[in-house]
Amino acid sequence: MGSTKVTGEKLKQTLAREAPITLPQQAFGPNPIEWFKEPRPVWAWVQWRDRPAERVAGVARGANDRVVMLAFDANGDHWEPVVWRNACAVRRA
Repeated sequence: MGSTKVTGEKLKQTLAREAPITLPQQAFGPNPIEWFKEPRPVWAWVQWRDRPAERVAGVARGANDRVVMLAFDANGDHWEPVVWRNACAVRRA
């Protein structure tokens, strides 16, 4: 049976797997989401529950005038949060 002690390394691994914060559907506003045929490369600021926000390279799968449907990989995990449109900038692939 393994140890139940919480080590700094175990805590670090747990926090690294924490999902990013995603906006609720109420934030989407009245305009429909336009889904892109080809994902568009973007830089996006992503917020995390227990660590600072960070800028990540990802792709926008869809957007409207308020939000962006983002997809990105981090630490071996794939995430698809919804972020504010002004938190994204076009990235040259």
